[in-house]
Amino acid sequence: MAPASLKHLIEEPFGPYPDHVILNSSWTPRGKSFLPQLRRLRIRQNNESIGLDTCENLVAPTNPSNPIFCFGVLVIQNLAWLSDTGKILLARELNKRDENWAGARSSQNSGKVAPSGRLTLQAVYGQQPARGSKISVWINFEKENAALFMTAVNHPESLLLSSKDQHRIYEIVSMERPTYSLSSNFLDRYRLVALIKEIVVKDNIDERVAEVENLVKAYLSIHRERAWSHAIIFAKNEVPVKPCLRHISNAEVRELFAAHSDWLLAHYLLSPKCPIDVERWCKFIANVCIAKKARESEYEDKIWISDDDASPSSIAKTLAEFGGTAEEWEKRLRTAIARPPQANPSYSNPDKPVASKLSGPALTYDPDFSEASTPGCSDPEDDSAPPQVFHPILLYMARPPALRPGRFIWDCPVPKCEFSLNLLDLKETVRDEGAPETVVRDKQFENFQDEQLQTFLYQRVSDHYTVDHLGINVKPYEDKQKFKTEFMKIRWQ
Repeated sequence: MAPASLKHLIEEPFGPYPDHVILNSSWTPRGKSFLPQLRRLRIRQNNESIGLDTCENLVAPTNPSNPIFCFGVLVIQNLAWLSDTGKILLARELNKRDENWAGARSSQNSGKVAPSGRLTLQAVYGQQPARGSKISVWINFEKENAALFMTAVNHPESLLLSSKDQHRIYEIVSMERPTYSLSSNFLDRYRLVALIKEIVVKDNIDERVAEVENLVKAYLSIHRERAWSHAIIFAKNEVPVKPCLRHISNAEVRELFAAHSDWLLAHYLLSPKCPIDVERWCKFIANVCIAKKARESEYEDKIWISDDDASPSSIAKTLAEFGGTAEEWEKRLRTAIARPPQANPSYSNPDKPVASKLSGPALTYDPDFSEASTPGCSDPEDDSAPPQVFHPILLYMARPPALRPGRFIWDCPVPKCEFSLNLLDLKETVRDEGAPETVVRDKQFENFQDEQLQTFLYQRVSDHYTVDHLGINVKPYEDKQKFKTEFMKIRWQ
């Protein structure tokens, strides 16, 4: 047979055939890294097309459902994969296609075209490995266990489905469009699980302490690192300027977690390792529910969250949508909330010390303040002395200055203070040449996390607090000792 004719005969997949009929029962994939790959996955139940969103549940239903059948195209890499019955069925279909193809050619040419003769699978595959052609087959199998996506140890980025026959495991390479649209929630949720696991390992986050803000900040950091590397990966020469990335706001990232916040909580309540702060996550879910109600209501500004909305009994009703009863979820929630946070060494990198990195940037204090303070008097009157109260401005000074997403203006958080600092319009000052402000003013910084820019921001904010609110005209970088003396006078109120 001519090569073109053979290519035409095996171009479309054969079948469909049940996997327990066509595949050899004694054949098993060799090696942990190799699995048979299925393309164009379809899932059906009760003669209807479904997706992984329908058939994958966190809690198994009490009443057994009808069996779920999966269909996919499998490329037969070796004839040893086939059973004796499978070889007979495929050879028969191959010759049937040859006859139909010859008949079609005869009608087109107004003459009789004889088939190629008795074709065999050995002739298709050839005598030498990897020299012949390969046949693809539609196979169907009954789904056995839950699907795995980005959770298998040996296949951390794969979607795996298991067959009831011989407990075979297939790696899913692609899906049919209807199946994919009905599986988008399942895929997005486990992508978030894999992302959270990566963040926990990278930042050494202790168990049950991660909040939404921590995850959002870590996601943006990972996005910047990967986006830059992906943007210049095909560049022939070194790129002198980093490419401009698409701006991703905090709100956009929070929306990713908000869309599946309830499912993530249910997933971690059933998992042996829970990286998130359950109590704060319940409040986040309550805020998401209120936001959805407000968007659908004409009285958007009159809907507020209450303590009852974030209570375990209220959240449990939402989690019951993923299986189980509300009472069972409420019990799990109360147990998780009562359990104190603890370090989890299995999440940590052994090369780094286990430490939580959830706090904001540390403030830099003057070394003079590290000296031991003068001990108090030992007189009995000290026991009855009134408690000392810090000046209220010190509470604001202890918080690192921060910018709102998408804004470059720092607004003073002190009530009734109208001071603001526009980082895009830095005014001239009387500082000495070489001070951080001068450096920043003359420098084209890459982003607002630039070290010199942060130094400038901290210094200007400190000047505002000390001069405008505390009334100290001496700045610490001008005369440390005099500033310390003036500061201690008004430290207590």
